[in-house]
Amino acid sequence: MYQHSPTGGIKTELTARDRTNIAKLVEKYNLDEGMDFPVPLEEMLAPAGNKPVQLLHYQGDILTGFVYLQHGSEIEIYGMVHPDHRRKGVGTALLEAARAVRQQHEAHGLLLVCDSALSSGKAFAEASGGAYRFSEHRMVLDPSRIERPQLPPEQQVQLRRAAVAEVPILTHLVSHAFADPEEETADWIAADMLADNQRFYIGLLEGQPIGALRTVSFGEQIDIATFGVLPPYRGRGYGRQMLLAIVDLLLEEHWPTVALDVETKNANALGLYESCGFRTIRTYDYYQLRIKGVQPEPEPVSNYLA
Repeated sequence: MYQHSPTGGIKTELTARDRTNIAKLVEKYNLDEGMDFPVPLEEMLAPAGNKPVQLLHYQGDILTGFVYLQHGSEIEIYGMVHPDHRRKGVGTALLEAARAVRQQHEAHGLLLVCDSALSSGKAFAEASGGAYRFSEHRMVLDPSRIERPQLPPEQQVQLRRAAVAEVPILTHLVSHAFADPEEETADWIAADMLADNQRFYIGLLEGQPIGALRTVSFGEQIDIATFGVLPPYRGRGYGRQMLLAIVDLLLEEHWPTVALDVETKNANALGLYESCGFRTIRTYDYYQLRIKGVQPEPEPVSNYLA
């Protein structure tokens, strides 16, 4: 679909040429800013499904800006503007297009994501009416840093991959670990279980499910996400065992990059991740964009509760 804006035109459906243009713009962004764009290129170029995830701004034949949307209860916005076309309304036009997508699909809110090292991103977020909400560290695995405590056999947690038929078990684990509504949790887990690039795992203590996590892969990178343990089992080292188990599995599979995100204020999680070999490479700030008639979401529950 193509729609006009005062600064050019916005597309929401990709052609082969668009994919090439996006790849070139991402490469230029990475070189100019001296850092990698936060979303893997393979993820940004994946088919959109029934919700727009790519917004492209063209001035004639030139791709002047691009936004990637991650859909959830809130939509996360990741974007870039061509260096030669900044301060010309391109970012604002893309943001308005993202607002239209949110309204159409009735998401609860919009979060603009900016690298904390880029002052221009913060300035744009604030000029667009964004209010700072929270920050996350991006961490990658360094196997040489892994610490391995010795544990008695009776305290060992087993980690195994979940089957499609176990969506109800996963729903129970995730909804209770993160205090999320069960119906919404069941819907997204059932959908993501069918994705080729996602896997769900269940942590078992003496045969009883006590926690869950999932992995999401794009290209040569795999992320650990949705990592939680049921409240009665927290603080006993079971989360550490689950994390080390999935790390060992991914190392056996020879993934070049194993990564995760964690909220900067979650000191317990940071300590755990660091002791399991992860180190921070970047930090991202999240800005809540105002939406008329919609109350801002509370600060999110951490992606690690163990």
